[in-house]
Amino acid sequence: MKHRILAAFTAAAALAGTLILPGCTFTSSNYNAMQDYDFSSIELIQLESPQDGDTIAIFDTDLGEFRAVLYDEYCPNTVAKFIERAEAGQYNDLPVYAVVQDTYFLTGGHENDKGVYTGRNDDTEALEHEYNVNLWPFRGALITYSELPGYSDARYIVCNTDHTMTHEQIDELKDSMMSSDKRTDVEKANLNNLFDKFIEVGGVFGMSGSVTVFGQTYEGLDVVEKISSIQSDEKTYRPLDTVMVKSVTISTYDSSEAETAGTEEQ
Repeated sequence: MKHRILAAFTAAAALAGTLILPGCTFTSSNYNAMQDYDFSSIELIQLESPQDGDTIAIFDTDLGEFRAVLYDEYCPNTVAKFIERAEAGQYNDLPVYAVVQDTYFLTGGHENDKGVYTGRNDDTEALEHEYNVNLWPFRGALITYSELPGYSDARYIVCNTDHTMTHEQIDELKDSMMSSDKRTDVEKANLNNLFDKFIEVGGVFGMSGSVTVFGQTYEGLDVVEKISSIQSDEKTYRPLDTVMVKSVTISTYDSSEAETAGTEEQ
């Protein structure tokens, strides 16, 4: 999985200066949706607070609770399937299966009768990725996972921050993507802001354009960090200590409840 991050980063770097192509359909294992994004129009909605009535998921884990808003407007098929699985109890009492130290953790799947960790019974259950220029693998993002390029299944990843990617590397990639004469001043300004936000809030930039980002943690980022910091095997990424996701509950965001909770904590 760590290799997948690096491969995606390489693909993103290779896109520097490319033309924006029409459409966002999956084409091959080397496909990265960043080549199709229209950077002249981008809203980093994950950096905004949830609004009353937004669909949210509440994750109760052994290390605490975190909450994420789900983006059914931007990736309806992925969110609908996640909600269906959650309401059926499919995500309850599952262990955190893999942890890439301080970077992200993976859960949501099961071991089949061959001992292979998977998130589907057959390939008909796989969903095509839903890419969107407004959604990025920032710290706290919920993203899909599958070993099938361009598709996802029941497994999901929660991002923390890839500390192996330095600010200097991000700046180098930013400069390469903004140096093309084919990019307008608006595109360059939006790209500059995007890269700056990754430095500011953290995330796993190497996954950009290669996965579906379908949610964003808005409460409990400390819990995400705790789970992501669990020690794991260097080869298999299996956690050395078991941490369970006890339940995933679907609800709606209520700002008055959030304000009450904040007052009680004080």
